[in-house]
Amino acid sequence: MSNFFVALHLVANKYMIDNGVGLINIPLYCWDEWNKLISDYYYDNDMSKIKEWTYKVGIQGIDIFKTNIKDKQ
Repeated sequence: MSNFFVALHLVANKYMIDNGVGLINIPLYCWDEWNKLISDYYYDNDMSKIKEWTYKVGIQGIDIFKTNIKDKQ
């Protein structure tokens, strides 16, 4: 995976965690399919396939409750 994709993955995960909506985590056994979907996206500029696949396979849900520091005092 190129440095660009690693950086993009980290930024996406930070955004998702900050908003309590999950975490992108592509299992190793799915990387071949993931890489093919990325390549397809570059060729046809159609994000629908990779977006749907990532939602089904690559997002782990987490529950994060943001608390205001004032609420703790």
